[in-house]
Amino acid sequence: MWFRRRRRRQPPVLLPSLDRLAELIERVVALLDQVSLAPEPAPREELVLKQHKLEPASDGWLAFVPSPEGYRLLAHDGAPPARLATIELELGRFVVLRLGPSPLPGDLRRCAFLERQEPPSAERTFDG
Repeated sequence: MWFRRRRRRQPPVLLPSLDRLAELIERVVALLDQVSLAPEPAPREELVLKQHKLEPASDGWLAFVPSPEGYRLLAHDGAPPARLATIELELGRFVVLRLGPSPLPGDLRRCAFLERQEPPSAERTFDG
């Protein structure tokens, strides 16, 4: 014997929910109109430069130097050192791990990220 399955009845379309949806669409359209008519904001870089009154520096380079008290950012004149170069500073001897952009906003100088070069220990040998 064949049984006929009853189809589930779909709930009737609720007119109040459609009215609410239409209201929301109208609000979105109105907000889009307001946003499109608003003046364009200044680019982010210009805002940072205006807030801090920084002038883009492009002469010299920066050294990102580790120290026991934390990191220091030291400014130097001239061209930045090459990668893996050894540098003598008042804090000791350092090796350039990499060159990158300056961590200061709006600063166009290159930054050398340094690592302390430890002197070889006389007590340690390769034998163990």
